[in-house]
Amino acid sequence: MHRPLRTRLNSIKFKLSAAILLLFVTFMSVTVYMWYANSTADAERQAGQAAAAMINVSSDNLETSLRDIDKIVALLSVDTGEYMNDLVRKYIAQYDTMDKVELIHAERDIQDYLVNVSLFKHYLTGVTLSDLEGHTIEYGVTTPLDVLRSQPSFGELTGMENEALLLPPHLNPRLGSSADPQKGKVITIARPIRSGGRTIGFVAADIDYEIVEDLFATNIRNSGHMLIFNTRTGQPVLDQPDLGLASSDLERLVSRTDAAGGSFYTRLSMGNTFAVYRTSAFTNWTTMVLIPKASLLAGSSSTRDKMLNVSLLFSAVAVLLILSMSSLLTRNLLRLGRALKEVAKNNLDVAIETKSQDEIGQLYHQFNSMTRRMSHLVAEVRSTERERSRAEIRALQAQINPHFLHNTLNTIKFLSILQGADNIKLVAESLSGLMHAQMDGRPFVSVGEEMDSLRSYFSIQKFRYSDKFAVHFSLEEGVGKLMIPKMLLQPIAENALLHGIAPLKTQGTIQIKLFTSEAQLRIRIQDNGVGISPAQLEAIEAPEASARGADHIGLANVRSRIRTLFGEPYGLTVWSEAQRFTAVEMSFPILSEEEAMRYV
Repeated sequence: MHRPLRTRLNSIKFKLSAAILLLFVTFMSVTVYMWYANSTADAERQAGQAAAAMINVSSDNLETSLRDIDKIVALLSVDTGEYMNDLVRKYIAQYDTMDKVELIHAERDIQDYLVNVSLFKHYLTGVTLSDLEGHTIEYGVTTPLDVLRSQPSFGELTGMENEALLLPPHLNPRLGSSADPQKGKVITIARPIRSGGRTIGFVAADIDYEIVEDLFATNIRNSGHMLIFNTRTGQPVLDQPDLGLASSDLERLVSRTDAAGGSFYTRLSMGNTFAVYRTSAFTNWTTMVLIPKASLLAGSSSTRDKMLNVSLLFSAVAVLLILSMSSLLTRNLLRLGRALKEVAKNNLDVAIETKSQDEIGQLYHQFNSMTRRMSHLVAEVRSTERERSRAEIRALQAQINPHFLHNTLNTIKFLSILQGADNIKLVAESLSGLMHAQMDGRPFVSVGEEMDSLRSYFSIQKFRYSDKFAVHFSLEEGVGKLMIPKMLLQPIAENALLHGIAPLKTQGTIQIKLFTSEAQLRIRIQDNGVGISPAQLEAIEAPEASARGADHIGLANVRSRIRTLFGEPYGLTVWSEAQRFTAVEMSFPILSEEEAMRYV
């Protein structure tokens, strides 16, 4: 007879098979995932390092070339006081007033200087020296003045203080051709010529745009798609038509970059892409290599798929082995289950036999032992219940004893009144008050109640010590209603009498002061007894004082009780000077009756 599906799903065989299979699949999945994650990270790191190295080399070479050209521009624009620099400023400032012959000589000298400084500058196409009116001296194939002035950022030149202005790539119509207009693209570095705090002209040098393509495209294109854009404006500097970036892609890339350089993943129209970039401080251009994630992780993905297929094959084999093994293991467990059903019917005479020596066989033996002992356990439980009932009765009887002693003290007090023994009456009355306080089940009492208990204690001790001490109480107004832990002051008072006052040969004094300070209730008990030596005081302050049985164990217990209840910064502090005094000050939180219930 076949078992129902629900029973099969609840069987140990199914659970064991499912657990082992789940464990195996989880192990393989985690292994494949960790391997894939590590290989992905390694591929990213290697690609990032390779691309970053190429970007750094190409960017450094470009910056070196541009700075070399900028030196020529700076020599002509910055006021250095040298002859040629002064001649340039004179030509720019006095063009309309200079003598014709002097003007021709100045133009020739400046032209010769431009030729000398521009020699062997392979990528330099031309240099323009111009005033604001359009009077120019040119060397090489320069960008027309109207084209320069039409550039969006050219207007910034008049407000600059001799800084270099890098105009983005633009077309020089004098270099272009109808067959290939891109050949006419140049990059312009310009600096203002200033005199008297104002701009009177400028120097501009054109660099062939091919320098960018030569330095970057050759080095980087093999490792991915290259993109160069102006970091400030977001406009492309080096275009790759085959890249197919949308305007939103470029905006996303620009927003993810910063001056430090680095790498990141982003989703573009070309797919999920790994980007490595660096920003040049001189050109303010960002050079970026875009590597599609699919090509970056092609090798890792192929190996991952193979490992997953192998894992699935091993999983199928594991399922067959697990089902076979679990059938062997659960056969005897089913017999045990049927025996347990008999026990559930109160049939304790069930016994099952097996020849198996494995854990299942041991379980059979334990089951037989269990059934034999069950009757004994029931008897033991009943015996324990009877003993517990007797213990509860003894506890109730023990509660009668303190009340009996309290009532007896009241009887002694009544007899002392009848016989006129006032001292016996006072002792009995004080002891009765102390016993009443101890029998009070409240863990917290008011300061006023605790002071009454302390007064009762001192009344008894005065007879013991034959009035050898006097006690003075000082309570700040309002503290009597505050709540403190019950019977916490009596150990401190006992220490003051036993260790401070008793050894004195004269009468001693104990002062008890209660006041508030720094949002805390403080209780100070001070005596003028023999004091505590520094060694004893150190032993009292030690954290393990109560554990090693110190003479002042009451102090350590009180400190421990305060810290346990309230924590830091509450506790107990001791000051003492040998043969002069000892002062013990306790600090508590200021608690009303309602607030004290939080600590119960």
